[in-house]
Amino acid sequence: MKKVLFIISLCLPLAVTAKPNFMRSLYMADKPNYKADEELSMVGEFGFIIANGNTNTSIIKGRINASQELKAWEYQITGDTFYKQSKKDIDGESVKATAAQKLFLSLQTDYKLLNPDNRIFIYGEYEKKRFSGFRYQAAVATGWSSRLWRSNKSELKYSVGPGYAISEIEENSNKTEYSGLIVRAAMEYKRKFSAHATFRQFLSTEADPDFTKTRSETTLSTKLNGALGMKLSFVMNHDTGVAQGSEELDTQTAVTLVYQFF
Repeated sequence: MKKVLFIISLCLPLAVTAKPNFMRSLYMADKPNYKADEELSMVGEFGFIIANGNTNTSIIKGRINASQELKAWEYQITGDTFYKQSKKDIDGESVKATAAQKLFLSLQTDYKLLNPDNRIFIYGEYEKKRFSGFRYQAAVATGWSSRLWRSNKSELKYSVGPGYAISEIEENSNKTEYSGLIVRAAMEYKRKFSAHATFRQFLSTEADPDFTKTRSETTLSTKLNGALGMKLSFVMNHDTGVAQGSEELDTQTAVTLVYQFF
């Protein structure tokens, strides 16, 4: 039996900030004591794994989070990509083929009311994921957003409102497009256990009478030494509207190293 010859797991975050003290947290999204002072944050993550032997797989994973909170507005942008390539036997010949490919982009803009914890939000997302039965899925929504509490240790906020979703299903090379009104709700909880460890739980759902699309993201990030850190994440995507023959539930578990430049 051959052994796995080479496994590389690498995570290189790219951080850009308007004020250095803001980047004392590993992740913008995991920082519960954020102060609205017109600060800009951008954190990137990249992972690469190669395995040869009994398992012949290549995996590339990238993620970027960017946010800016102004006196009257707050912006948050997320980009996530995943690519997996595996060897398959075709007509007796071993060839490399794409096993999974995903691109996800989202943008949320909040307008603060007289009480800055109460806001009106506009949200948009686009997802393209091969082998899921969809060519693409997209949605926009607007409504009410509120921060229930925020302290130096924890924070809880939510948003809910109506929206519009559109998706294109791929069936035997024929394009079938579906669209309609949805209701979108999202919740985010953050808890800082110490100066070096932060827990984050994010949950969102989009629903209409025919389908429900739910995403759960659980992360635990910690500093190891100086600028070096580690992140453990578990992500679940459940979609009841996938094409026949596709799994409704996708899960992804990752342990990555993080390096903080600034």
